[in-house]
Amino acid sequence: MPKRNQPAEPSFQWISNESGNGEYITIDAHRRFYLSSGTRALFNGAKSLIVGYDAVNKRLVVAKPDIVRAANVKPYSFDKRWYASARHFVKNAGIDPSDLPIRFNYVGKDFADTPAGSHTFQLADYDAPDDKFPSA
Repeated sequence: MPKRNQPAEPSFQWISNESGNGEYITIDAHRRFYLSSGTRALFNGAKSLIVGYDAVNKRLVVAKPDIVRAANVKPYSFDKRWYASARHFVKNAGIDPSDLPIRFNYVGKDFADTPAGSHTFQLADYDAPDDKFPSA
């Protein structure tokens, strides 16, 4: 208890509306991709993207289909709210739907074995075995 004439610690704090979250991609509980505003800026607002998955290192590799030409790969189309269905992706990548939502943070462009022009996103709070990227 504070002594007389000493102010008590405030029981609240001001919280800024700054996002500061940067570039990330979320797969939500409804099995949809969501692109942050920072990620949208990386791709200059492209509404169509191709997505690959490195299951060992838990990374998304994402690119514009006109920059990276992937044979027999249908791009994901994002709506006006920046969502795209990820149902087939979740199933084919072997991601357990009970683990959703999950977030992948941006770690770089044109790294290691990824195709030139692609961007890489690492699963948040995961230390990749190849240790090429810092965990976000």
